[in-house]
Amino acid sequence: MTSPDEPPVNPEESAVTDVPMSLLSELNEILRRDIEPRPKIIDESRDLSAEIIPPPTADDLVDDESSIIVIDDTRHETAPVAESEEQGRISIVDKDEPDARFEARIRGQKRRERIKKQRWIVAAGSGVGIAFVVIIILASPILKIQNVEFEGKIYTSDSKADQVTKILRSQTIFSVESGKVRQILSQDPWVDDVRVTTHFPRRVVVEISERQPVVWFLGVDNRARIIDASGHVISVTVGRPTKYLQVTGVGPSLLAGAVADDVYRATAQLYVALPDEIRSKAQELGVSVSGEISLTLKSGTLVRFGPPTNLQNKLVAVVVLLRRQDPAALAVIDVSTGEPTVQPR
Repeated sequence: MTSPDEPPVNPEESAVTDVPMSLLSELNEILRRDIEPRPKIIDESRDLSAEIIPPPTADDLVDDESSIIVIDDTRHETAPVAESEEQGRISIVDKDEPDARFEARIRGQKRRERIKKQRWIVAAGSGVGIAFVVIIILASPILKIQNVEFEGKIYTSDSKADQVTKILRSQTIFSVESGKVRQILSQDPWVDDVRVTTHFPRRVVVEISERQPVVWFLGVDNRARIIDASGHVISVTVGRPTKYLQVTGVGPSLLAGAVADDVYRATAQLYVALPDEIRSKAQELGVSVSGEISLTLKSGTLVRFGPPTNLQNKLVAVVVLLRRQDPAALAVIDVSTGEPTVQPR
C-alpha cells in the first residue's frame, strides 16, 4: 500500500515480444517433448525368427515387375540396371550358355574314342580272319605229309618206325608233333637221340642217333646184356655176341633200357678209353665178386686195375709200361694201388 501523501506511481509498460530468453527456451523444450514421438519398446524375449521374411524365389523374381539384369557369358556384357518403382529391388538372372570351344572339345574326344573302338574292332576282326585262314591251311589235305624218311636207323625197331610214319602222315607240314615222335622212338633201347626236320611242302626227315655197343656181360639168367659207354643196356640176347668184348663174371639180370651199376659202367668207359695199340691186344675184361676190374691181353698178361676209382691215372701208367716192355714177358701188371708193379713170366 501507498500512503495518501505520496504521489501515485504508474507501472511500466512492456511489449508482448519482450519475453525473457530463459522463458522462451523453457517453452521450446516443453513443446518439443510434446511433439517428438516416444521411443517404441521392443520385447526382445519374443521369437524373432518367425518374423524373418524368406528370400524371394525364382518365380517371384520372374513374376515381379522389377527390372532384370541378364548375364550372358558368351557376350560378357551386362544389361542396364533399372530400379522397380513399386518394390524398389533388383532381380538378377544368369542366362548361362555353354562355351562353343568346350562343346568342340567334347565332340572331338567322343570322335577319338569312337575311332579307337573301331580300330579295336577291325584288329579283332583281322585276327579272327587270319586265324580262320591258318586253320584252313593247316587242315588242307594239300599240305599233308607224304614222304617220311629215316636217317641213322640200323638197329631201331621197325615197329616204332612204322608207328611214327603213320602219325606223321596224318599231319600237315605245319603241324608236325616232333615231341611225340621223339617220345615214341626213345622207347627203343637203341635210340639215344632224335631230330625231326620238315621240308616244304610234304616231306619229313627223322634223324636217329643210335647208341654204340661197347661190351657185354652175362646175367644171372645166363643171357647176354649189351651195354654202351654209359652202362645203358641196349639189348638182351640169348646167344653170345661176337662183335663186342666180353666182361667176365656174372652180372645182374637187367632188362633192355635199364642202366647197369657203377662197376660195369666204369668197365665200359675203360674199354672206350684204351688206346688203339692196347685195344687191339685186349682179349677180355673182368669184374670180380668184390667189384675189381681187370683186363686180359691176348698175350695172357693180366692187368689189375682194382676198384673203379682213379682209372685215368691207372690207365696212363699201364700204357707207359707196355710201351717200354714187351707184354709177352709180363705175367701181371698191377696198378690197383696207383703205383704200378710188374710180375714177369
